[in-house]
Formats: sequence, structure tokens, C-alpha cells
Amino acid sequence: MLLLRPIKILALCVSLASVLVNKADAGLYGFTRYNPYTKEERILHLNKVPQKIDNYRALMRANLLMLIRYAKQQNKDFQIITHEGQDLLTKSLWEYGREGYNQARTQENVKDESFLFHKNFKEQEPKRYTPEYDYLNVVDAVAVNNLYCGNGHENKVAQNHKLTKITIEQCPDIDTLEMARINSSLEKKASYFFVDIANAFNNIDDHVNINDSAQNVFKVSDAQNILIINDTSRFETKEKFINTLLKTNYDIIVMKPLFNDVERYDFEDLQKLHFKKNGSKRLLIAEFNVSEASPVEYYWHKDWKLGSPNWLIRPSFDNKDGIITKYWHPEWKKIISRYFKDIINEGFDGVFFTGIENYKYFEDQTPLE
Repeated sequence: MLLLRPIKILALCVSLASVLVNKADAGLYGFTRYNPYTKEERILHLNKVPQKIDNYRALMRANLLMLIRYAKQQNKDFQIITHEGQDLLTKSLWEYGREGYNQARTQENVKDESFLFHKNFKEQEPKRYTPEYDYLNVVDAVAVNNLYCGNGHENKVAQNHKLTKITIEQCPDIDTLEMARINSSLEKKASYFFVDIANAFNNIDDHVNINDSAQNVFKVSDAQNILIINDTSRFETKEKFINTLLKTNYDIIVMKPLFNDVERYDFEDLQKLHFKKNGSKRLLIAEFNVSEASPVEYYWHKDWKLGSPNWLIRPSFDNKDGIITKYWHPEWKKIISRYFKDIINEGFDGVFFTGIENYKYFEDQTPLE
């Protein structure tokens, strides 16, 4: 069960009560910016040139594959949605460059240090029996930011594999939003739209579902619409939140696995939410951050802080309470494995992975140039 430590959670509820009342954390990558890069991080004072640069993309893939394979073993129909992270779907130019850098650093005589500029690295289909291929073939959908209302793009490999696309659209005004809705509907993409970030991911009333359907939805590819609500602080109680969701016909609901990050949903709660107001089946998807820890999560130790343990690296760019981890660290992998197992056991239909783009932070701190 998700409530693994009831005494600890009760204490956490009391200590964080005042915080949760005023909480307004609707952080999703690309839409909020709580902790931008510092001047020191931009300058990059490296004491010495690193002898080796880790493949942070491969490490992120490995974490995701670890979790996804377990989920699919338990339930072959468990749906996997990744928020962005499209560069992980195939081996990238950065990864080729990293291999060349490490090779150059470990060899005494490198004839051509500008090797990268002479090779024609393109986005290409991953080869069979490679991690990139394995990863591409277990992802059911990718959520892309601002495909209609900004500069978002679709990965060509994802297009070739007909990977389902979900879009999250922050539009500059209502007119643009309405046109984006039309285009999304024509292209049969489930999309979430908003103009004001203050009203995004935290309420239901401001988001009109224009594609109500009585169709049963068993896969992400069947969905015509989506609701993403990862901040429930506007709802006074768990019961009010559930009752509000029960009055909707969304094909997919993406939500946190705990109400206000501390209160577990009963089995009966989730069973009811699997059905729309019109009685047809929908997908109930749990949001899961694969690379960020938070003091509001049940696994948090009271003596933890930024830098202690040493795999808690820096404040999150997108989540007010989040801390970016060394997501490949064994202790963090154990934590997310336990947490993820609980989500599956609770009866969610799938997972919405967030925090994937944090690999870019580590790449920025160890540039190839």
C-alpha cells in the first residue's frame, strides 16, 4: 500500500498543514521556473577537465526501463506516458560526442580532436537489441509541450513508430487556445490547454472538455481528451476532489498518487475514478517524478537537506518543493522502486513520468566543448 509509514505520514501532515493550505505548486517541466540557473552554474568553474563524462541520458533510460519492465511484468496493459524526454528515444548527437570525448581523454595520441564535426550523426532508428530500442518499444505515449501554441516538436523516430502524442499547451490568449483545440481535435490528439499558469494543473472548472465520449478507453491511443491535475490544494478534502472528478467524462485523468501529497486514496476511491460520469471506462494515471525528491513525500527523512545525503543535488527548476537527485544513485533507485511498486499495487492504469529532462542539468555542468 502507498501509505507505508502511517505514523510518519501523520506527523508529516501536522508539520506541513500550513504549507499545504497555501501550496500552489503546479510545476511541470517547461511551464514554471522556481530555481533558474545561478551565475555560478552558468560560469562553470571546473577545477580540472573531467577524465570521463557519464552518459546521463543512458542513466535516465536505465532508470525508466527498470521501472517500466517491472510494471509490464505485473500488468502488460499498464500504460506508460513520458513527459518530454524525446531525445531518449534514440541515440543522440550528444551521446556520440560523449563517446568521442571519453575516447580522446583516454588515448595519448588523438590524430583528430575535431572528429565530431566530420561525422554525419543524424536522428535515426535505434538498432535492435539496444537500450534505445528497448526503451522506444515500451513507451506508449509522449506528452509534448506546446506543439500548437509554441515551439514544440515531434520526434521523427516517434512519428515513424506511431507513438501516441499527448500535448500540453500554454497558449498566449483564448483565440489561440481555441484554434489549437481545433487542430488538436483534427489530428486526434488528447491535449491539455491553458492560458494562465496560475489556473493550470490545479483545477477542473476552468478546463472545458470538448470531446466527451461514451467510448471505453483501455489504452492511451484510444483517448480523445485528458485532464492533468497534480496540485489538489484548491480542494478542502479528498472526498470533494473525488466527487468533482466523478462528474467528468475525461478519457484520461493524470493525478498524484496521494491527495495533497500525504493522504492515501482508498481502494474504493480509485475504483470509482476508473469510470466516467457516463459510465464508460477511462484511464487513471499516476504522476511519478523519476529524478526529484521532495520533503512532502512519505519517504523523506527529517534530517535530509540539500546536499545531505550527497545525492540531493540542487533545487528543482520546475517544482517549488523538489530537489534534483543523482537519479542513478543506488539509494535513490531503491526509493523510487518501492514508491513505484505501491502505485502499481494501488490499481492505477499507468504512469505519467516527469523529471525526465533533468539529465540536461548534468550535461550542462559537464559540457563536451
